[in-house]
Amino acid sequence: MTRMSSLLKLVIPILVAFLVGLQFNPLFFRSGSNGSGGSHDCIGCPYLPQRDTYAYTASNSHSNVDDIKQPSYLKWSTNKPRIPHNWTYATPMFVNPSTKGFPPDPNKTVIVHYHMQHNAGTSFYQIARQFTVATRACWQTSKHCSVSYNEEVEADNIRDNYEQHGLQYVSYEYMLPPRFPLPFVSESAREGLFFTTIMRNPMNRLITWARSKRYTPHQRGAPPENFWKDVNGKSGIYERENLNVRWLSGALETITEDHVNIAKCRLQLFDLVIVDTTYDAAVNDVVCPLNNWQGSTFCNSTNSRGEHKSKKINPFNETDSHFVGAWIERLRPSFELYDYARILSYAQLKERGVKDIPEMSEVPSYIDTLERYTDLKLNTPKESLVNLKNIGRFHPPKKFCNSLKKVWGSNADEVPYINGIGALDPR
Repeated sequence: MTRMSSLLKLVIPILVAFLVGLQFNPLFFRSGSNGSGGSHDCIGCPYLPQRDTYAYTASNSHSNVDDIKQPSYLKWSTNKPRIPHNWTYATPMFVNPSTKGFPPDPNKTVIVHYHMQHNAGTSFYQIARQFTVATRACWQTSKHCSVSYNEEVEADNIRDNYEQHGLQYVSYEYMLPPRFPLPFVSESAREGLFFTTIMRNPMNRLITWARSKRYTPHQRGAPPENFWKDVNGKSGIYERENLNVRWLSGALETITEDHVNIAKCRLQLFDLVIVDTTYDAAVNDVVCPLNNWQGSTFCNSTNSRGEHKSKKINPFNETDSHFVGAWIERLRPSFELYDYARILSYAQLKERGVKDIPEMSEVPSYIDTLERYTDLKLNTPKESLVNLKNIGRFHPPKKFCNSLKKVWGSNADEVPYINGIGALDPR
């Protein structure tokens, strides 16, 4: 182990320095460079478009997903889930048994939240459950959600659960299969639904994960085994690196440019992308007024705005900087996705008329994190800053996203096989 530590001290700084040299374009990948998606033209630049700008209505000629050529990055397990004979709605775990929100109000909106682990989704759920019937996680075994690859069927199931059971907040918490349509694409599928997701700085998410595993730094700065281990399988999807990119793209294997672009294409479809720095503004000025939630410390416009700072000990503060630098490098795809989420969140809040938006740091999160945890000092060119002026540099290729929407909006009505909480057993 001592030999490994010495080797790391020699090799990792060289590797990081070399890759940082490429950072003067802060994007880990150059979208469209592998021929998968055309140019960088954005959809409704410089702000996120209204729904009718990017909505795709499935054509009858593509009623079956098999009619559309499936690229390798849209393929996943061929296992068929075992559907229970009594597959009906049942109150899922973690649901608040409150009667608030029932009987349903047709003028109110159902919030569909995509909960990526250790991204503040539980805190978001705690707010919702004070005002309405809300579930913390999806339970496919109870036909609560994830019942169909077809977005129209899936949407009807969500709306039916609200009408019959008052369930107004639905949380999907699993790795999305590449073909699964979340958020939904067509206007008819999105009717009455509001799609949100939350994304934290990848390093902060990693720190939370490390705390949950009671991680303690090894003596002499040697990295723990899980840094090098390639985690696969159903249980591994909760621990593997770059969780945000993987869960939004369905990447079980090595992350590619296509996977990052898939994740970005999904982000464009959310009604509201929330990041750690915009959390308070998004909740107070968008989420709470959506269904007139009032009378709580959470839905109070006088709350302080800004990034939530944890008072817990950072387990990486006492870790060898070479090891931390290697982790930062490994998370580089997620830093790119996080910067794109920051821009989208800021643009969406501005478009909705939110005035008190916390100032967004223009420094790429990858560079900022490297400087905080290592001795490296880097300069960021003006064209690489994270701001609305440079949003075109972060957008995925438009043609690539449109091709994905055609697949997501044209799936056959079949039960999806998913990896995560509440998944049905494969045959």
